[in-house]
Amino acid sequence: IKVPGILKVDLYGVQEQRIYIEFSNTKLAELGISTSTIRKALQEQNVILPGGKLNIKNNEFIIEPSGRFKTVEQIKELLIPIHKKNSATGGGTIALRDIATVKKGYVDPPYRPVYYNGKPAIILSVCLLPGVDAVGAGKKLKALLKQIENNLPWGLSFHYATYQPDLITKAVNGMVLNVIQSLIIVLVVIVILLGFRTGMIVGSFIPLVMLTGLIVMRVMGIDMQRMSLAAMIIALGMLVDNGICVAEEITTRMQLGIPRRDAVLQTGKLLAVPLLTSTLTTVFAFCPMFLQDGGAGDYTRSLGSVITILLLASWGLSMFSTTSACNWFMKVKPLEKDANGNPPDPYKGKAYQFYKNCLIWMLAHRTIVILAVIAILVLSLIGFTFTTKTFFPPGDRNQYLMYLDYPAGTRIEGTEASVKKICQWLQNKKINPEITSNVAYVGSGGPRFFLSLAPDDPDDNYAFIIVNTQTSEQVDKLVKRTRQYLLANAPNVRGRIKRMWLGSTETGLFEMRLSGPDKDLLLKQAETVEDALRAIPGTIDIRQDWNNRVTRVKIDVDQVQARRAGLTSQEVADSMDVFISGRPVSDFYFGYSDIPIVARGAEKERHSVNNLFTMGIYAKSLDKNVPLIQIANIYAKGEYDRIKRYNQEYTVTVSAKHQVMTAGEILQAIKPTLAKLKFPPGHSWHVSAELEESVKAQRRLAKWFPICFLIIIMLLVWQFNSFRRAAIIILTMPLVIVGAVIGMLVMNADFGFMVILGLLSLAGSIVNNGIVLIDRIETYRDEGIDTYNAIIKSCINRVRPIFLSVSTTALGILTLIWPYNPLFYGMASVIIFGLCIGTVFTLGFVPVLYSVFFRVKPVPVIDSNTADK
Repeated sequence: IKVPGILKVDLYGVQEQRIYIEFSNTKLAELGISTSTIRKALQEQNVILPGGKLNIKNNEFIIEPSGRFKTVEQIKELLIPIHKKNSATGGGTIALRDIATVKKGYVDPPYRPVYYNGKPAIILSVCLLPGVDAVGAGKKLKALLKQIENNLPWGLSFHYATYQPDLITKAVNGMVLNVIQSLIIVLVVIVILLGFRTGMIVGSFIPLVMLTGLIVMRVMGIDMQRMSLAAMIIALGMLVDNGICVAEEITTRMQLGIPRRDAVLQTGKLLAVPLLTSTLTTVFAFCPMFLQDGGAGDYTRSLGSVITILLLASWGLSMFSTTSACNWFMKVKPLEKDANGNPPDPYKGKAYQFYKNCLIWMLAHRTIVILAVIAILVLSLIGFTFTTKTFFPPGDRNQYLMYLDYPAGTRIEGTEASVKKICQWLQNKKINPEITSNVAYVGSGGPRFFLSLAPDDPDDNYAFIIVNTQTSEQVDKLVKRTRQYLLANAPNVRGRIKRMWLGSTETGLFEMRLSGPDKDLLLKQAETVEDALRAIPGTIDIRQDWNNRVTRVKIDVDQVQARRAGLTSQEVADSMDVFISGRPVSDFYFGYSDIPIVARGAEKERHSVNNLFTMGIYAKSLDKNVPLIQIANIYAKGEYDRIKRYNQEYTVTVSAKHQVMTAGEILQAIKPTLAKLKFPPGHSWHVSAELEESVKAQRRLAKWFPICFLIIIMLLVWQFNSFRRAAIIILTMPLVIVGAVIGMLVMNADFGFMVILGLLSLAGSIVNNGIVLIDRIETYRDEGIDTYNAIIKSCINRVRPIFLSVSTTALGILTLIWPYNPLFYGMASVIIFGLCIGTVFTLGFVPVLYSVFFRVKPVPVIDSNTADK
């Protein structure tokens, strides 16, 4: 059945049918029958061959002689010739049923079986085409499966091992709710601070920007998912800044008595270029995010793209939509002139005067202010060392994963039996009432059902279980309970129990690669590292990927004796392979499928070491079976189970996790051990997993960051036609670290890749405010006001718009902190604290730097009334 939108369907747990012919090697030797004789007899009868064409009255009839088997009974009745010279019966034929057991069954040993809630199952992994709505496709698939289920045989039913549309709906709906909450918060704040009419004018601008962004996202093929929705929340407060700046400037001019239309035109002319420059600098601050490649880039690229789209849309609409709405609907009553007939002062409030006095003091004590800022920055860098470092935070899905490693050499039947017991325990509702279902893949890692999952290599001694719980809050408790159960009841299994994670690599996983040409030395070094990891209290899941040594039975063929017996090494290997593992000798056609007919030794003989010595090898030239012990030396030897390479070098990977410590802290803890290890020429160690991916992601960001930073500098120089003014803004950018560190320490947030993105957002916001502030200083200077008073007047003029912008951004992003969102919690904490503290630097440190760079000396302060004459 074809379902639109589905790319492919993979099947897991399918056990193909087989017809087994199990023979006794001893009995065949007595009769002088070889396996090649049985194979030849089967192939000669079980055929369909052309027998020519009959021409009867110009009508052609195709002749098809066939001896094809139609039932298993016919295979049993097949007559096998007995060699006269070597048989006790003196020749003739014998029915296959008399010398072998013929039975129909499934592939043995089982091929990567799957269990759902402890019962055998077949898993269908459905992959969608790019751009297909997963939720809509899931609904269609559900409806189709419900129709099919009504016609299934009794005892068969469909269940969903992992139903991604529900998880997607939960994640997206949560983010959509956050977007709506943020939008409402921003609108309420704007209305409260700007007044109803002006607030509604600015508020109407927000949906227009969002709709424009959605249209562009659709054209560019950007899906609605967690990252793109989070980008809307982050951009929400930033994009409002353009609308607020325009509306606030028009309001101020109308309060001074300027006609509405003139106020709108003057504002557009005054702010168009500065707001464009500030918007572009923020855009280029986010550029490294969507230009980088790799796993982290795949995960976060849409965030930078959506922010860029919304910010550019906000500038365009603020210049046209907001100005037009102000021209049509804004009503502002001009302030009355004072008793002397001077123009009204819109900044005579107590808050403005308090800030003005603070600003005058800072300009008078510039050295103290600059030294204080430097000291605060240094303290912040010191405080940064106390923050916890993680690449990506843990996940919030109601699932956890079980990786089960059995000793190398364990047959899949042993792995399967143990996994069934574990599944039965998981489904015990008295012990684990929180668990809703589980699916176990024996011998394989199953499908890659989420982006950052990398299934382990298939192996008979490996199993993978996905456990679904009622809620995500229950996962941590169940992980601990499951780990304790395995320690107490499955001593032969090394279980790695993990909750899901966000990002491109597992959170907190420590991995180290030891590479070099000497395999024995690598394993010895790996054991030393493992011992160091075990010495750290709380470390779990310690392992190395070469596994334990396994016993291999060596068959050294004596070439002289083999040649005398008329045997070659290949004939010896083929005979043993047929007897022990089995080999297809023909096919049984059943309906539209072919079932292989496999010949192999009887179960008791093929799994017996003693029978290995006496096993007869058929010598075609002598036409008899020769005991294996006569032509080969048989002995056991311990060998490596697997040997892995990295960059063509032998490489052992040691991994571990800690219940509290991060991967970086684990590395610091074992560095004394690494310092004592001797690494001969050609040997080395490297960290991998989270630490390596974090470094790679930061390098990818760093690759584009200098280019984008250079473009930002060029924009600033172009805007102000001055290197000094651009330098003032650039020097304020490192100060985002102050608020970021305080935010991480106060909110107990981890420093990771998402926090780096938050720092980029902060840098863009700080630059944005700095550009408009300096541009306003230059405007006042052009009007003839001295530089000192231009600085004070500009700062007072900008304090309200900056305060409004910071308030809307911080309160809007608050929805990413509460309710708790593990992916965005750290980033939101950094942005909120960084904006609030960064605003202080913008309104205090920027004017001080400006006065230093341009050698401004304090002069008598001109009040607003005099300045506006």
